Amino acid sequence: MVDWTGVCMRGRATLLAGTVAVLGMGLFSAGGAAAESVTLRYNQWFPSGHWSQAQGLYPWFEEIARVTEGRVTVEPSAKPLAPPNRNYQAVVDGVADIAWGPHGYTPGVFPLTEMVEFPFITEDAGLSSRAYWRLWKAHFEPTGMQNDVVTLGMHVTAGGNISMREAQVTRLADLKGRKLRVPTPVVGRVLGKIGAVPVSGSLGELREMLSRGIIDGTVISDELVTGFHVDDDVHAVTRIPGGIFSSSAFIIVNKAKWERISEKDREAIRALSGERLSEIMGRLWHENDLKARATFQERLGTAYQTASDAFQDELRAAYSDEMAAWTARAREAGVDPEAALAFYRQQIAEAGE
Repeated sequence: MVDWTGVCMRGRATLLAGTVAVLGMGLFSAGGAAAESVTLRYNQWFPSGHWSQAQGLYPWFEEIARVTEGRVTVEPSAKPLAPPNRNYQAVVDGVADIAWGPHGYTPGVFPLTEMVEFPFITEDAGLSSRAYWRLWKAHFEPTGMQNDVVTLGMHVTAGGNISMREAQVTRLADLKGRKLRVPTPVVGRVLGKIGAVPVSGSLGELREMLSRGIIDGTVISDELVTGFHVDDDVHAVTRIPGGIFSSSAFIIVNKAKWERISEKDREAIRALSGERLSEIMGRLWHENDLKARATFQERLGTAYQTASDAFQDELRAAYSDEMAAWTARAREAGVDPEAALAFYRQQIAEAGE
């Protein structure tokens, strides 16, 4: 396993400077003929200073430039090339060449990914992301999912909790009538059925929504609360072991642009990607979530609680219809749902040994 900690936190300026430097190494092939260089435009819709970018994707971009001797470089956009809900399609259409982002921002388009977003399944996002890549290769990719792009990574984020402006949530009844920002369609449907009021909104809008009382709380992982600096507006957290949800995320490249890269360089990039890259991204989420949890626990004290067994049982029952619906959709897509879920759990268990 490669530790990229030493390459972290350089930012866009350092990334581009390093790219230019290494580019000079690959201008000419052994025979002296000019080699085609390929620049992949990355859709920078997420804050570039966030550790998922500065410590995860940017070092990977640098590695791509290094292993291809500058023939392939990645250039983050100065402003978003497409909004989060158009992120995937932007790569399909060639508006962007490479993108990272959650599947849940396009409801209904990627139903198979909802399996890894169900509750109680993501204790360690790093181990789960390694298992997710294997699940993707063995069960999901063969269905033709994402066949209009080249997939280089599939990972999950840390499990989400219930973070409230004021009132502590200890049972489902406490959520009735409460307005909560929801991160995925599945969470929104479940909370709606129990009487809560699901509210859609981006992470960039979360601070205003909380500070102005537009919402009473949010379903979110601890690291995103601190990472987006909205922790001052959160005064009660109910932690759900394994998460009330986890987000599935992709790392994809435009197919036509990928074909412009030589087979040698494509192989070099693949060696940096796949299971390796997926685990790196998931591990970053897990490590930063643990740090955020410790910060929350110190500040909130008893207002940071772990859901009781009874509350967890309520959540399992609330999600049962969604699980049944996913099972039916998976079968329609040609996936054996029981086998896929068993495979995923087995891979997580083996990764933790």
